[in-house]
Amino acid sequence: MRERFLAAGSAAGLYLVLAAVLTWPLVLHPGSRVPSDLGDPLLNVFLLAWNARELPFTERWWNLPQFHPAPGTMAFSEHLLGISLLSTPIIKATGNPLFGYNVAFFLTFPLCGLAAYLLAYEITKRHDASIVAGVAFGFAPYRMTQLAHVQVLSSYWMPLALLGLHLFLREPRWRWLVLFAGSWYMQALACGYYLFYLSVLIGCWILWFAIGRMHWSNVAKIAAAWCAATAAFAPVALGYMRYQRMYGLERGGEEIEGFSADVASVLNAPGNLRLWGWLQVFDRQEAALFPGLAVILLVSSGVALAWVAAARPEPGRRWVARVLLALAMVSAVVAALPVLIGPSRFEMAGIRLLSLRSSERPLLVGAVLALSGMAMHPSVRAMWRRRSALAFYTVGAIVMWSFSLGPSPTLMGQPLAVTGPYGWLMMLPGVEGIRVPARFWMLSTLCLAVAAALAMTHLHIRTGARRIAFSAVTALLIAVEGWPTPVGLLQPPDLRPSYTSASARLEIPAGPIRDLLALYRATEHRLPLVNGYSGYFAPHYGALQDLLARHDADVLRSLASFGELEIVVDQASDRSGGWRTFVGATPGAELLHEAQDYTVYRLPRTERPAIPSFAGDALPVTGIHASVNEDRLGLALDGNLKTRWDTGPQDPTNELIIDLGAARRVEGIELQMGRFRTDFPRELTVSLSDDGVVWTPGWGGATALLAFEATVEAPVTVPLRFPADQQVARYIRLRQTAQDPVYYWSIAELRVYGKADP
Repeated sequence: MRERFLAAGSAAGLYLVLAAVLTWPLVLHPGSRVPSDLGDPLLNVFLLAWNARELPFTERWWNLPQFHPAPGTMAFSEHLLGISLLSTPIIKATGNPLFGYNVAFFLTFPLCGLAAYLLAYEITKRHDASIVAGVAFGFAPYRMTQLAHVQVLSSYWMPLALLGLHLFLREPRWRWLVLFAGSWYMQALACGYYLFYLSVLIGCWILWFAIGRMHWSNVAKIAAAWCAATAAFAPVALGYMRYQRMYGLERGGEEIEGFSADVASVLNAPGNLRLWGWLQVFDRQEAALFPGLAVILLVSSGVALAWVAAARPEPGRRWVARVLLALAMVSAVVAALPVLIGPSRFEMAGIRLLSLRSSERPLLVGAVLALSGMAMHPSVRAMWRRRSALAFYTVGAIVMWSFSLGPSPTLMGQPLAVTGPYGWLMMLPGVEGIRVPARFWMLSTLCLAVAAALAMTHLHIRTGARRIAFSAVTALLIAVEGWPTPVGLLQPPDLRPSYTSASARLEIPAGPIRDLLALYRATEHRLPLVNGYSGYFAPHYGALQDLLARHDADVLRSLASFGELEIVVDQASDRSGGWRTFVGATPGAELLHEAQDYTVYRLPRTERPAIPSFAGDALPVTGIHASVNEDRLGLALDGNLKTRWDTGPQDPTNELIIDLGAARRVEGIELQMGRFRTDFPRELTVSLSDDGVVWTPGWGGATALLAFEATVEAPVTVPLRFPADQQVARYIRLRQTAQDPVYYWSIAELRVYGKADP
């Protein structure tokens, strides 16, 4: 036992040294430097600071102080509670949230390495192989592309969850299930992605190791422990469901596909790797999945040796399986042809032999042949009988990779015309709210690390000295392949104290980069922020940014209606003084402080503006015509807020004419934006007519303030309401008069209110 502790301590020491060198000189500046960049790390500092201040799961905790006045904004992002276990004591002791963040960031490397070491040792009972597994997981190439995402790096609970299961497999005692369930729970708290992704791997583990091997009562115990951990996670899940439904937040299919890996992503290395940074076969966001050559060669060698050894007793079956597998490989090549060269036909003497328009059919045939060949092969049958750990973790790496391809797999950006396993996963509630399937690769990385340790046990290196030398060289090669260029250490933003007891603070100009700086400053001044940055943005934020860009003082008065407002103008972004002039000219604004690089104003509380509402009936729309996309007009009347009519990028020719079928007394027009909150018409004129020839003005102007108020009051429907003052008309004309090359004018649902009897 003492030897085991010494070996584990030595492994932990090695991983600590590697982490210190990799992040050098972070250990010298833990409270005064931001690693990687001034993007997501600043958001995560903000989140960890909030977790250290507030009691989790309370109503106040859910009201993360950003995107004021929206409540429940913690549900817009990861909460990082699993990481706060490390950071909160540091923040409490030092009063420095950045210090706490950097400790949590630094420890992700040695903790992942040590956890993988412990898992590998339980399976292999070899310290040298386990040390290699720790290096392969803790310092994998994929981790170097995630340096800004501490929640993705914090995957150290994964190996511990699997360790608990393996220990229970060997010795079915409740304490090992506590380790499993507790680690799964903590991993889910550390990163919401892994709540689902790790669960898939655990489900595979149960199918491979437990079903048919364990007594049913022990399988039931695993299920009970997992259910208990799931019940403990319920407050988090219910809170996210509550607020995300309140705001109508969900990920679109295009967004999820954009963050999926490509089949060729395994040949795309993180650009910051010293050795492999040049390998960029097909680049896509967060999809640098290159695993390193040393790990692949090691795992392949071990699998090959195990495969040959297991196949010896049944040579007949082996040849049948080989034929089936060869045919499966041919089908895979055929499936790739439409992607690589496009639809094609193969003829001989004028006779069509083969026509390929999509990859779907050859892929299906190939999959059937591959599964049949694997089922027939004596090596696979032997591995199944023994429940081979090497087979599980090798195949597990491939299965997890297949999930990383997202719902619609692609090869070099071209669709493969099949639904990926991730598409099945999206049927589960909650999965549609996460957007980066490529992060499944972290599970593949873990599987490859364990498979590498298991592969070493098949290499038959008999003498101790040779084993140690081989292990040392292997660990060195793996570390070198995953080693990055120096990690950037940046000066954090300057802290700008509050000069008021205001209800909220607005830092302008607003925008993604400056909003992140504002979040970091909020860890010191502690005022709720109008600014914000998150996985989801508050529904009202697009309209708010448009109003601020227009220097519309009405939005400042609207914000002040929720309470006194402190406004901070960044002078480096206001060389001309336009922003200071804008704020200073707002009625009631008071200059409080002028520093060298920022200016502070106070805006007292104002009255809430009146929100238009209509008391009349919804009038039937008998006809509708548009200047563009008339074929989609029915989508604005189908009762579905997830569909829309749109114009494409806005220009002054956009027009919509509504026919009520007869003259009606019109109280107003309501355009519901639904999920297309940023696609409000930048400027709109509403005209009414009885004959479609002579038009009477009804309403006109910029709509951003209406959109802002609508998203604050009704963030799901987002109703833009335009009064018509009870005019009698049959036709209503909506004309968009501004130019916007980015945002569309979209209408999810159109309503006209009034009285049928004029």
